[in-house]
Amino acid sequence: MKKRLAVVLLTAAVAAGAMTGCGQQTIEDSDVVATVGDTEIKGNVANFFARYQQAMYETYYSSMLGENMWTTEVEEGTTYEESAKETIMQSLEELYLVNEHAGDYSVSLTDEEKKSIEDAADQFVEANDEEVRDVISGDKETVQKVLELFTIQQKVQTEMLKDVDRNVSDEEAAQKALQYVAFTYSDTEESEESDSENTSDTKEEAKAKAETFLNAVNSGTDFSQAAEDQEKSAVDLTFDSSTTSPNEELIQAADKLEAGQVTDVIETDTGYYVAKVTSTFDQSATDSKKQEIISERESERYNEILDGWKEDTDIKENKDVWEKIDFNGQGVALKTEDSSEDSGSTEGSSENTDGEDTSDSTDSGESTDSENTDNTEEAAE
Repeated sequence: MKKRLAVVLLTAAVAAGAMTGCGQQTIEDSDVVATVGDTEIKGNVANFFARYQQAMYETYYSSMLGENMWTTEVEEGTTYEESAKETIMQSLEELYLVNEHAGDYSVSLTDEEKKSIEDAADQFVEANDEEVRDVISGDKETVQKVLELFTIQQKVQTEMLKDVDRNVSDEEAAQKALQYVAFTYSDTEESEESDSENTSDTKEEAKAKAETFLNAVNSGTDFSQAAEDQEKSAVDLTFDSSTTSPNEELIQAADKLEAGQVTDVIETDTGYYVAKVTSTFDQSATDSKKQEIISERESERYNEILDGWKEDTDIKENKDVWEKIDFNGQGVALKTEDSSEDSGSTEGSSENTDGEDTSDSTDSGESTDSENTDNTEEAAE
């Protein structure tokens, strides 16, 4: 079975502490994986970047997707590995593209940032055995290079977004609040064909319960209490006219009501809903919506600039080289420093396989590239 490298995440570092396992590096440091303009993305940087992303994927998704996660098809003809590596390559190319334009914003690394990056790289090298570092191209120079790329990207991004309008009015972001109860049902024919005992309501039973519930509320029973009487739970939700969950028809009906008013029974393809508007202006939800709108504006601005750079830049990928990095053949997973004592030696963990539970890692790492950048910025600070 496939061997998995167990990675211990270092605080605020791009990669990890002690790793265990064994494997063979199939990509050379000098290989050119891609070119962005006149800049070559070398094999060592691509491998380290990819393995770190792989570790995030495997640590947080292997328990859901199973031992064969990388060979699972996400769509016809495309495996999860192929899909993930396409996303990783795009992120890597964009990382280099942003760095290529650092001079446009007079961005460079300070001496303090360089020192912090070097210290983080030293921590990584100290925590990892040479055999493991070889597998992921984790030498000090490569780790430093990736940290530098991340840090400059974060600084350039800050400059790119300086002119984004961050003023959002209450009216533009206004959110209301409601409670709703769902009475779902299952298809009668499917229920009859099922071998297992079916405990779901039929459509007629769900409708009857919803009507009984509405009558109770209209007669003065507390909304939540009426839900409990039907062995249901009232769900709290903030919304505006553009909200689509849990059901557009329900939202449209609730949006016309004042605080304290209750909708009729709303019929959908999967069940019946009844909602009560609890507030026509929820300040906390409105403030959150403002931040969401600002984030959307920032994302649009960032992508607008980035797309312009892409149009003006010749980007080439050497797919044959990129294919040398094999996620399915070599697993990588994150672990906390607390668990490193149990699997801290290469020899002691050579028995690890894909089936081994690696869910004891902390929530300090995520799979998205933007969050990886945030961690790196912390390291530099």
